[in-house]
Amino acid sequence: MGKITAGCLCGEIRFEADATPMMAGLCYCTDCQHVSGSQFYAAYLVDLESGFKLLKGSPVTHKIVADSGRAKYHKFCPNCGSRVWAEVPEQGFASINGFAFDDKNHFKPQFNHLSDSAPPWCSIDRALEEV
Repeated sequence: MGKITAGCLCGEIRFEADATPMMAGLCYCTDCQHVSGSQFYAAYLVDLESGFKLLKGSPVTHKIVADSGRAKYHKFCPNCGSRVWAEVPEQGFASINGFAFDDKNHFKPQFNHLSDSAPPWCSIDRALEEV
């Protein structure tokens, strides 16, 4: 499996991830809206243990508990504040920001998640599966 490189806005955090994700989609939950500053978060899911590797920097961690009761650990650049990924240990995956990749065209959403939480003005691609 190949790798793809990514990082934060300022370049202090650099990492690589599997070029083929477990899943990739658009999450419309309110947590993701807050984190992304947009109507959705571009979630690129890889195996937490083997799907990505930190190459440079030390992200800061912010723990939240989702509505499901699961703990999520958001990883941010301490310099520019970019959220570069989140870890969900209970489910064994990391959710990488699909727009943190150097090649922005690499992210291709396969599904929508919690699209009922989207703002009413949001255009949603209903051709994508809802999970």
